Amino acid sequence: MKKIVLAAVLLMAANSFAADIMYLKRGVVFNHLGHQTEKVGLCSACHVETEGTPGKIPGLGKDWAHRTCIECHDIFEKGPTKCDGCHTKK
Repeated sequence: MKKIVLAAVLLMAANSFAADIMYLKRGVVFNHLGHQTEKVGLCSACHVETEGTPGKIPGLGKDWAHRTCIECHDIFEKGPTKCDGCHTKK
């Protein structure tokens, strides 16, 4: 029982510390909170869970983002799939 309570507390803490808006390379602005609550809703869709809490994204980088984000946007038919949809800086 203690492990379940601890896992729930850690999960809530992890969600509260996640950045709402993330400013990435090449002008990409990622609404983490929006994806977390309104769109994907499942942390494990991108993050690897460790002991019940979402962790880092293995392989996160240009290739991962292009492959994963575009595929997800295609599946849900929402979100940008072209370069200038995410890369807003010229």
